[in-house]
Amino acid sequence: MTVREEILQALLDLDQKDLNLGDLSQRTMKNPEDQGLYLEVVKGVLSHRLTLDYYINQVAKKNKKIHAPIREILRLSLYQWIYLSKIPSRAIVYEGVNLAKKYGHKGSVGFVNAVLRRLTKERLDPEKIQGKTWAEGVSLRESLPLELVEYFEKIYSRQWTEAFAQASNERPGLYINLNPLKGSPQEIQASLEKEGLVIENRATKGTGFQVIKGNPLKTSSFKKGLYYIQDQGAMEVVDFAMKGYEKGTFKLLDVCGAPGGKSIGASFINPDLEVQCCDQSPEKLEKIEENIKRLGLKNIQPLLRDGRKGLPGEREAYDLVFVDAPCSGFGLFRRKPEIKYRRGLKDVKNLSKLQGEILSRSASCVKIEGSLIYSTCTLTLEENEEVVEDFLREYPNFYLDDQRVLLPQEGRDGFKMFRLVRKR
Repeated sequence: MTVREEILQALLDLDQKDLNLGDLSQRTMKNPEDQGLYLEVVKGVLSHRLTLDYYINQVAKKNKKIHAPIREILRLSLYQWIYLSKIPSRAIVYEGVNLAKKYGHKGSVGFVNAVLRRLTKERLDPEKIQGKTWAEGVSLRESLPLELVEYFEKIYSRQWTEAFAQASNERPGLYINLNPLKGSPQEIQASLEKEGLVIENRATKGTGFQVIKGNPLKTSSFKKGLYYIQDQGAMEVVDFAMKGYEKGTFKLLDVCGAPGGKSIGASFINPDLEVQCCDQSPEKLEKIEENIKRLGLKNIQPLLRDGRKGLPGEREAYDLVFVDAPCSGFGLFRRKPEIKYRRGLKDVKNLSKLQGEILSRSASCVKIEGSLIYSTCTLTLEENEEVVEDFLREYPNFYLDDQRVLLPQEGRDGFKMFRLVRKR
């Protein structure tokens, strides 16, 4: 396969096989020089899908049904024309037509040729797109579903919403959390440099580093457990949760723990923790086991557990309880752009109900004066402030001690987090 065939197949697999960008990013091109283009175009098409479709629909016949392979050929071709200025129009049309010959029929070949020739006659500037309303314009320019633009405009502001939409398309940084069991940050950094991995201390607690050069999944240091790949925002959630628990022996329950990142980050901060890292899925539990084994962490015990039901003997058993709840994921668009098209406001109500059930069940596990940390990687009120308000009404023996918000427009994934402390 050519690199553009690989891109096309990846985009088709995304929906047909229910994959995500992380799955697609693991694919390796035969020619290493093609890897960058593959990753750029696959993520770019997902991030800017609504904008690309806007232009395609301007040229395609009204109400014309475009079959999935042809639609994806047009998207990947047009993405290169708009966002990768070094590729000439003739090359884009040529490659698009060749793909159509292989994945379409005679009529679709002519259709692809006509659409691409029309659209590449001049440079297209998404910033000039004007919708019928302010919200529609932002939706089309920044490829954020209209219902989300309208929602965030209502609960925050126009300025906030536009900044959020723009930041959601930015390239996320790649971060690693260094394992203190394997050496000092300086020692690990020196080892990584020998393998061509260049990192800089740009995250938290002295062990969070941004990867400047190299692939952290392709080193022997990764296999040896010298670090865990973790976004800066996720590290900051752990830092928030661990305030006051940095030293000493405490018991931690990580309720929705897979793949283990919050438990691992907490153990890096305080290796004396006794951690139960839970999930209700046996497959996800295997991932937790795989990660803690690679990192050599002996203080984390994987546990098969339903967060809504719990297990016997947990009452008032834990100093610290993490509820990193299942959520809509609207703070992760930079890293997981496919979420924009798979989840919507209709999902939020059911998720908030589930979140409330998990939080309520977790309350009984907290010792007196212990902390219950509730966090999500979304920015809706229904899944955050409203869940916490409902919880505090139901459990007056808890109080809100602290809260924090991380935003994509601040250069990280979006999170909301709350510290709920059980009263004496």
